[in-house]
Formats: sequence, C-alpha cells, structure tokens
Amino acid sequence: MSSLLILLIVILYSLQTLFCKVYSDKFEGRKELATPVFCILESIAIVVISLAFNGFKFNISVPTLIIGTINAAALFGYNTSLIAAGSRGSYAFLNVAMLFGGIIVPMIYSTAFLHDKQLNAVKYIAIVAMLISFVLINFDGLKPGKVPASFYIFCLLLFICNGVYGTLIKIQEQVNPSQSKEMIIITYALMGAIALIQLSVKEKRDTLKAFRINKQALVFLILCIIIAGLAINALVMIIPLVNIAIFYTVENGGVLLIAAIYSIIFFKEKPSAAKIVGILLAIASITALSM
Repeated sequence: MSSLLILLIVILYSLQTLFCKVYSDKFEGRKELATPVFCILESIAIVVISLAFNGFKFNISVPTLIIGTINAAALFGYNTSLIAAGSRGSYAFLNVAMLFGGIIVPMIYSTAFLHDKQLNAVKYIAIVAMLISFVLINFDGLKPGKVPASFYIFCLLLFICNGVYGTLIKIQEQVNPSQSKEMIIITYALMGAIALIQLSVKEKRDTLKAFRINKQALVFLILCIIIAGLAINALVMIIPLVNIAIFYTVENGGVLLIAAIYSIIFFKEKPSAAKIVGILLAIASITALSM
C-alpha cells in the first residue's frame, strides 16, 4: 500500500511540474502575474479538494492552527524565494538548493527527534547518492555566473522553506493526526489570502484583470491545480506510514527523474553525459531506499 501511494504521489507531482511549465509557457498575460494567479487559484482548489477528502468537516485546535499558520508562511516564503531567485540567477542552481532543503531538513528532524531505525548506513549512503544525482542532472546550468548576493540569500531561504514545509506536515501528524487535512486547509487558505493581498496591493483596480487567462493556459492551469490538490492529500495519507527522510528523498528524486525524462520526450532536450549519470544514480538510490 505504501509503495503504491508513493508511486502515485511521484506521478502526480511530476505531472504537476509538467503542466505548470506548460501553463507558464502558454500564459499570454504579463509574466509576473502568472505565479500569484497560480498561487491564489491553487490555494482555492486545494482547500476545496481537502475539504471534500475530509467529508466537509473542519475541526481545528490551537496547535493545528499554529502549525498551519507557520506552514503558510513557509509556503509563501518558498513561492516568493522561487520567483526572486529565478529572476536573479540560474534556475538549475536554485532547483538544487530547493531539492537539497526538501531532503536535508526533514532528515535532520528525523535523525534528531524521531530516532527512526529505518535510517541505517545504507540508507544514508543512498540519500547522499540522490543529492549527488541532483547536482549531476542539473550540472549543465549550475554555474550562476555574475549574480547579486541576494540570489544566494533567496536560494538559502528556498532551501529552508522547502524543508520546513515538508517537516511541519510530519510534526502535525505527531501532534494531532486527525487534523492533518485541516492543517493543509489552513496552510493553503492563508497562503492564498497573502498572495491575493499582495496582488491587490500591486495591481489595485486591475486585480480582477489579472485572472483573465487565455484558454490554452487555463486548461493546463486547471489540470495542474487539481493534480496538486490530489497530491497533497495523498501525501498526508502516506506521511504516518514512512520515514520522512526516506520518503522525501524518493519523492523528490522520483519527480526530478520523471521530469528529466519529460524534458527529453516532450521538450526534445538532448541529455548530457552528466545528466545520464545523474539519472542512473537516482535510479540506484531509489532502488536502495525501497529495499
């Protein structure tokens, strides 16, 4: 059951990544509006889908509200850092920073506080191998060139926010597992509200015009946000069943692996020797972690 859920999550997140890229490419409005519009509509979709998965029940405790609020800040920080770093330097570099954070922060938490016996020497070696594969897969674009110091600051924030977001989902499961979906609802509702306020302040009277999306982009936006809602609810289901360090390594590695394959098939990218070695190393790491 756990293996099937993990496979489902990897497929869903890889499709989300693919559809998000196509949405961004086909978005005909001002490019700086594509992300806030996506964040707002994604938050609405995830709130509705999560409520549906929860039988439209919403029972909230103070600890869940606090964790959800902190996670909303982490998610907003993630989105903000992603945009800010992307506009300043190498996407490959920020992608590696993001992926490293998504694995290393939960691994530190799991090692320091959970003392999970699933993490042995072989698993640690496999996790390190996966981190190396991230570097190799993104190797061709890793040189940031001449970038402002703020680029590295935002990459560091991206590292922290991505790791904190995943770790807090596990913390919620330990504090009150019956309210995990409520925590997700709070997280995305607040993140969407922050994004809407930010957009309203920036666009003022033209806020509604920002949501006028051309048909081609809209199709992929709808697909993307529905898949995101399903993925996050599947993730909440799997978290109690697995070690988070192992899970996030397999999940991040699997998504990047499939994304690399998508880039070759759909975007006709020619893989370099480093990318091929990285893909093989990621496969070996996932195999070792799954044993």
